[in-house]
Amino acid sequence: MLKDKIIKNLQKENFFVPGVLLMLVVLAYGLLIPWMGFYWDDWPFAWFLKFFGPTEFIAMFRPFRPFLGPIFQATTTLFGGGPFTWQVIGLITRFLLSLEVWFVLRLIWPIQKQSLMWVVFLFTVYPGYQQQWVALTHVNQELIPLLWLIASFGMTAWALRHGRYTKRLTVLAIILQAMGLFSTEYFFGLEILRFFFLLAILAETITNRKDLLQKTGLLWLPYFIVWVLNAVWTYTYHLSTAYASYDVSILSSSTLSPFALGNELISTFSLSGFTAWLEAFNIFSTIDGTVTQSIALVILILSVSALFIVMQSLQTERIEPGTDQNDNWGVWAVTIGLVAIFAGRLPSWAAGLPLKLEFDYDRFFVSLMLGASLFIVGLATLVLQEGKRKIFILSVLIGMSTAYQFSVANTYRRDWANQQDFFWQLTWRIPALEKNTALLTYELPLKYVSDLQLTGPLNWIYAPDLNSRNLPYVLFYLKTRFNSASLRADKPIQLQYRTVAFNGLTSNSVVIYKEADGCLRVLDPIYGNAETVPGANLYLINAIPLSDPGLIITDAPQLILDDTLFGVEPVHDWCYYYIKAELARQQTDWDSIVKLYDQAQKNGYSASMPVENLPFIEAFAMTGDTDMAIKLSERTIKGQNILCPALGTLWKRVMQTQSSPTGIETMLQDECKP
Repeated sequence: MLKDKIIKNLQKENFFVPGVLLMLVVLAYGLLIPWMGFYWDDWPFAWFLKFFGPTEFIAMFRPFRPFLGPIFQATTTLFGGGPFTWQVIGLITRFLLSLEVWFVLRLIWPIQKQSLMWVVFLFTVYPGYQQQWVALTHVNQELIPLLWLIASFGMTAWALRHGRYTKRLTVLAIILQAMGLFSTEYFFGLEILRFFFLLAILAETITNRKDLLQKTGLLWLPYFIVWVLNAVWTYTYHLSTAYASYDVSILSSSTLSPFALGNELISTFSLSGFTAWLEAFNIFSTIDGTVTQSIALVILILSVSALFIVMQSLQTERIEPGTDQNDNWGVWAVTIGLVAIFAGRLPSWAAGLPLKLEFDYDRFFVSLMLGASLFIVGLATLVLQEGKRKIFILSVLIGMSTAYQFSVANTYRRDWANQQDFFWQLTWRIPALEKNTALLTYELPLKYVSDLQLTGPLNWIYAPDLNSRNLPYVLFYLKTRFNSASLRADKPIQLQYRTVAFNGLTSNSVVIYKEADGCLRVLDPIYGNAETVPGANLYLINAIPLSDPGLIITDAPQLILDDTLFGVEPVHDWCYYYIKAELARQQTDWDSIVKLYDQAQKNGYSASMPVENLPFIEAFAMTGDTDMAIKLSERTIKGQNILCPALGTLWKRVMQTQSSPTGIETMLQDECKP
């Protein structure tokens, strides 16, 4: 009896489709959200919200997307700016978006139940779009406008299908259309789908092609007018003095050349229609037995099994395999899918931005997800027909995509942990900082956030009571913000950071450096000169003379960080002792450095990179323990022979105040032979 009841419920699509969607959303995006945080533009948005309030979003977005500010204002007023809160909101929004797509597609093709289920399942876990966890940014900037636009399609289809409240539903559809299009340019091209959806519905009853096109055009006309108005407004605003973002390059001769257009069409089609799906299979290209891969394998098996069993046991009124009507839908799906792919690419192409399966360009796939999903299901319908083979292949594709999204989620989890670790190391080394100071580095080993975005949390930490629009601190990547001419002393540094501004000088800078496997370091002309970063980029080398550690307030108390953002203070491992030793060396407190080394050794820690022995070598030499200093020097050279010049300079500095230890020159000569 129970078994029959379960089977009966499974046969009710309104019961199991939301259940499957919820399963996919949780497995793909939700398992790791307790360990997720802020990424990309989440940080500056959260910082502005904290220090200036929700109304600040209006002014912040005025030069970029003036109708987007109210969305941020409304949602942050309701939900605040906590990272966990926004991860949950992102999860819910993604689930609702999938439900909405399913609802709308059923209005357009009501008898294609199974095929539409495949479309929405694939749409939910589309592997090309890998920025689900940039939640505060993308929920407001893309997902909410997309919800509105898809809802507008639904109102149009509902009015046509049911014939009731047509005028009211049309007005509502136009309002939702305007809200979806005017708030962001991401989905501008997708409006063309409404025409094809209307065409598909009307084609059921109108066989004359001319009548069909005329009727479709007439119904689409009010939406077309709004679309044209949006195009005119967007283009005009982008060319106005009020606009300050991406350049519009759609009319450039290089973009419109036949070769460039052909290349763009092929690239967009291959990336979104095939490569993105195949990307999901890479997670098992090498079997390494890691925990992440093991969990991904479980997710794959669970997803494939659930989908195959449910879809196989589904008993609905469906079209028999091989019928003309089924093939006809496959043609519709492939055609509309291709249109949606190219239409979704239009805004980012117009801005001259590349489409890539890498952060942060993969955000443009958000407008291609629906088209890619329609295309692949339509293709499967035409090639595979209905049956177990199609069910198995699509189940595997969805399962792989779900597992892949989980593996991507884990990279976000690691990056959040690395961000928190970076800021804790920064506060250990820099307890406080003089105002109008710029932190300079070539690049940090952080994947999902960049320099200007890190400027938000930097000021959150060092200027917790900020009440002006003069930004006291800024973090710059040398590789993107400077050229060789600007890396000179006393050159002005000016930054308009949305609605606040930073004004400083290159001479008021502190250069920091961090390798992925090493501890954070402050570079300077004495202790952290170019010899201590062998092989570093020339921009970093040229910036070291500008670094002024005197801007660091060394006697300030240890900062207390917000644990909801930066986590609890990490266990004091090697990097803590090393960083505190660097801070003590800045104050020439050699005895404290020796004590720090002894504590590290007692706790079982040793240098993660040979260069991190340098402050301890100098401290032992300065306090008379030359045997230990020489022993550490030998260990350092054997670990990284290229540090010989740095060690030579260190010992010369020691011998300016200490007598030359026996054997040091011989050791350096022997160990540092070319």
